[in-house]
Amino acid sequence: MAAKIAGYSVGDSVASLVSRFNREGLNALEPKHAGGQPTRYRGAETERILAEVRRMPDPKADGTATWSLALLKRVLRQAVGGLPQVSTYTIQRVLHKAGYSWQKSRSWMQTGQAIRKRKSGTVTVTDADTTAKQTLIERAYRMGNTLGLAVWNEDEAGPFQTVPSAGSSWQPKGHPRLFPHEYERHGTAKMLTLFHPRTGKVRVKGVSSVTNVILHQWLKEQLTAIVADLPEPTVQLSAEENRAIWESWREGLTVRVTLPTQLPPLRMLLIWDNLAGHKTPELLLWLFSQGILPLQTPLGGSWLNMAESVQRILIRRALEGQHPTQPSQIIELLEATAQGWNAHPTPFEWGGKRAARRKRAWARRHALGGSGAYTYDPPKFHPTSLAKWQRGRQTTH
Repeated sequence: MAAKIAGYSVGDSVASLVSRFNREGLNALEPKHAGGQPTRYRGAETERILAEVRRMPDPKADGTATWSLALLKRVLRQAVGGLPQVSTYTIQRVLHKAGYSWQKSRSWMQTGQAIRKRKSGTVTVTDADTTAKQTLIERAYRMGNTLGLAVWNEDEAGPFQTVPSAGSSWQPKGHPRLFPHEYERHGTAKMLTLFHPRTGKVRVKGVSSVTNVILHQWLKEQLTAIVADLPEPTVQLSAEENRAIWESWREGLTVRVTLPTQLPPLRMLLIWDNLAGHKTPELLLWLFSQGILPLQTPLGGSWLNMAESVQRILIRRALEGQHPTQPSQIIELLEATAQGWNAHPTPFEWGGKRAARRKRAWARRHALGGSGAYTYDPPKFHPTSLAKWQRGRQTTH
């Protein structure tokens, strides 16, 4: 019974542990060497390996700007007072135990700040409403639907060039998909996106340019159709109560657009980036007249826009491993992929605090690049990753 409670399958293990505890005390609970070659590298040697990892490599002396296991082994073996017999396995084990892992570098920006080029030189621009904008957007993701408000995202992606795009695909062994080494560029295409996180449905239009005329006309057409499908408000509010609801979604903002005197019931929150074309008075007045309140992300806050996540998925599925020769082909690929996505959409949910989003709980959720969204139903797994995930579930369960 004691063995079963402690997680041991053999009762003799518990008896041996009790005997060691009587002789050594709490030291008996420390894990012992489990056989094989004796441990050769202890405190001093381990610290020597970590010190080398923390040192920035010199390209001229070390032949690299980024450490790999093989290069670390070579440097440690050749260094004076180094470790002449260290192996890549030992280095990897030391690094993992010290909390290191092999990670791909990512671009990063400070939320609320952006670098701009002016006549006087490069300056850092700060958004004074960063905290308020982030709070309102996260509140919209978590509470908008429960309050009877439709929450949509809008974004533009591109430009995409008419060049071969690297990608993996299933091909006969020894016969990879081949692209021409030389190619001609025949223009670019961009993608306009409206995304509904709750249902996972996306509205996409491929264009050759994104001027205000093109973007605003498309937005008005799509948003008019979306609002027409929304249920009518069931509660009649006074003008003061209705305005109070509109103003509640602008709390904390120091820079506010003046709302019209007459306001319809608030029906939709539209989250989009902080672009000049989104601040056009004519467009804003039209949105207000439709019961739509736009929420702008702060400078450097594109991660708050969940349209970024779905765009990454659509772009990868549409263009990776393809060689479009005309912008029209890019547009066709993007729009067709979006149509296929809508046949089996994946709802997105907001991931909460950054620390929680960074945890890779594969058995519970799948993080989505580009924003703080995640899904319980991974939209696409690489076959190798899927096999690892399934093995992990079998081990944990």
